[in-house]
Amino acid sequence: MHPKTYTLSDIQTANRAAGRYFFSPDTMRYFRSRASERVHQGPGGIYFVTSEQYDRASPRLFTVRRFLPGAADIDTVGSFQAHATAHRAHAEAARLAAAPPTHAAEN
Repeated sequence: MHPKTYTLSDIQTANRAAGRYFFSPDTMRYFRSRASERVHQGPGGIYFVTSEQYDRASPRLFTVRRFLPGAADIDTVGSFQAHATAHRAHAEAARLAAAPPTHAAEN
């Protein structure tokens, strides 16, 4: 049996169904956050990228996130807004997904 392949929509639905607010409109608006539709999934876990902008004068920066399906929770991987470009954030998310699993990624 193959593990489920997650889309961003699946992640949003699971997070909401678990009573969490990561993707709520208020939360997304507060952080001026956007979530990329691209999900990186592999033995190392399930990762996606968000971007946030402090205010209109600030640059939009990118954050790698990990989805934990058992808890339907989302963790920040590394530092918040650690990446200056979407390309770098997605490269890191892909690298992490391809890595051997860790105990934390199995949740």
